[in-house]
Amino acid sequence: MATGYKNNKSFTKGIRFPHELIEKIDEQSQKENTNFSAWVISACREKLAKLDKK
Repeated sequence: MATGYKNNKSFTKGIRFPHELIEKIDEQSQKENTNFSAWVISACREKLAKLDKK
């Protein structure tokens, strides 16, 4: 289970990303007119959906 701050719909979990990955995600999220968190959540959901199909 996630650790950190909690509300009724989500948790805050601190994770570490390599600097170069952060920069690439920031660039792409700006191109898609979204924010970092939304971009990462979307990417995680896509990965989980692919795993569920296997």
